[in-house]
Amino acid sequence: MPEVANQALIRAPAEQIFALIEQAERNVEWVPDLTRCERLTPGPTRPGTRFRFVMRVAGISVDATDEVVAYEPGRLIRFLGVKGVPHSGYWQLQAQPPAADGTPQTLVTYVMSFELPPGIGPLVARMLDLPRRLDEQSRACLANLRRLLESEPAGNGATM
Repeated sequence: MPEVANQALIRAPAEQIFALIEQAERNVEWVPDLTRCERLTPGPTRPGTRFRFVMRVAGISVDATDEVVAYEPGRLIRFLGVKGVPHSGYWQLQAQPPAADGTPQTLVTYVMSFELPPGIGPLVARMLDLPRRLDEQSRACLANLRRLLESEPAGNGATM
């Protein structure tokens, strides 16, 4: 199962970052190639919450449903694909010492694993250069998240 893992240091408190990430229905604001996302389970995000995502990968529309399987407020959201291409991943946040100017900082780790169908899957992945594309998307997610969160005052991450 190939895995993509990237990290970014974001100048914002972990709680503010987490408040945005746990609202997966808002991912279209910062996830490249995502064309639609919706919460399927009412109420706050918790284990069992499901979200549907539609994205374009190499010109192909991919429809997936994810379920939150682990949830630690301000620290971790782990998800598992329950529909679409088999995948799993997590967002992990670790508070860091403040920047020299006193700004809170958080190390954000994004990990995504996916399973390719046997036989043709590895061939298609090579043809599309899928590992590179997914790594670039992961890096872009973190860069967009950083840009979005660092451009607004602390505390507003949940109300954008």
